[in-house]
Amino acid sequence: MTEQLPLGSSYDNLHKRTAAADQLLDEAMAVEAFFANSLIAYTHAREADLLYTPEALVASGTWQKYEQRVAALARSNRNNDPFEAFLKKDRTQGWASVNTRQASRSALVRMAGQVIAEHAPVFWKEVLTLTKAGPARSSLIKQINGTVDAEAMARMRAAGETLSETERNRLAEAVAFLIAMPPDPEHRALRSRQPKEEANPKKKPAPGIVALRALNRHEDNKRKKSGTYSWRDHFWKTALTDDYVSAERCVIIATLMLTGCRPVELSEKLGVTVELGEANGESTLTFAIKGAKTARELTPEIEGKGQALRSIEMICQSPEAIWLRDHIARSGSARLQISEKTTPRSPSGIWLSVAEQERRLTVSLGKLMTRLGARAFPKQRKNVTPYVFRHALAADMKSDEKISDETIAACLGQQSTRTLRHYGRSNRSRKRRSVRSQQILRVTASSPIRGRKPGPFYNLGSDLGAN
Repeated sequence: MTEQLPLGSSYDNLHKRTAAADQLLDEAMAVEAFFANSLIAYTHAREADLLYTPEALVASGTWQKYEQRVAALARSNRNNDPFEAFLKKDRTQGWASVNTRQASRSALVRMAGQVIAEHAPVFWKEVLTLTKAGPARSSLIKQINGTVDAEAMARMRAAGETLSETERNRLAEAVAFLIAMPPDPEHRALRSRQPKEEANPKKKPAPGIVALRALNRHEDNKRKKSGTYSWRDHFWKTALTDDYVSAERCVIIATLMLTGCRPVELSEKLGVTVELGEANGESTLTFAIKGAKTARELTPEIEGKGQALRSIEMICQSPEAIWLRDHIARSGSARLQISEKTTPRSPSGIWLSVAEQERRLTVSLGKLMTRLGARAFPKQRKNVTPYVFRHALAADMKSDEKISDETIAACLGQQSTRTLRHYGRSNRSRKRRSVRSQQILRVTASSPIRGRKPGPFYNLGSDLGAN
């Protein structure tokens, strides 16, 4: 005789079976929705590569900067989730500027794309394996065939193990972010918001400009007693007499003062070459500078940036130019390669990215110039950095009516005259012309300055002449 269960127990068991079935159904629907979203996110990840591939970003050092930015966002979040940190800042409007937000967004889009490229094919294979043959499986295969390229398909077929819980969570975070923040490779959203940002009257000037203004006021006060005083001459004299500054370091300091080059352009990867010559019976120095912050023009909307190579020819009139000329002449060669070594490892032995090596070089040269500035101008509270000399040269050239904006842009390694507004103002109000701009004979650049006719090598020599 079969034992009969109480009626209440039968209802309980039925309820449990129904609840379990509902849970399985909910899970299946959630997996199906996530599967579809992962394919959409994969398409977005491919869109992010429209202009620059990950390999190109790694080669330029941009990828390493992206990693640093993402790590900083992660540190600011209690769950160590950079995507959550970004979205929270968006909700609270906590960004310092439009550019800061765009840089963080670009970095996270790239990192999310990398996670999706690595984990999504494994997830797709896992779902297909668990789905029985039939209409549902056919629908999944159809979605994949209409979205996924051959490379991802090969990774999916080669996948052996399933994702761990940590990897699955990372994939979910990356998919959710790319769904919420699709790529904007041409920065259309940034440009639409940029005019309002640039019109902000409260924007503070760059530290280099603030320091330059303070040094110019210092020079004006000194000239009341000594009419020939120059703060740059005094700085150079301090560098020459410093016991801890070698001749090699003096070469670097002179190059920064004469050319206004970026500190990173003195790295081993780039470097500056200077060559002795002669023009109109006078000795000349010709600097060939491999530019940093360069990018080729990809579309009419995405303009090129920077000069891959620029050349500055000058006669030797300022104290540092005369010293550098004599130093090269004593070496027995008319040509000198100038670069500062970078360290591939940190003091603790960690391998450093190219971007981090260059950042540390910039910091190192900045500390050198700041220390010398503190010795030369002990009462000045603004730090003297390499960028002070970059701003100073720009201000000198702006003060000379014979020098066009195109020439100044080329000299600074820029491809557009629009960027000049970020550099030192003209010194015309001080009614003083600088020997450092007057000694420049010729500036050439590898790319045309926007607004001029293009040519294989942009020559601005006709803009300048010996003074």
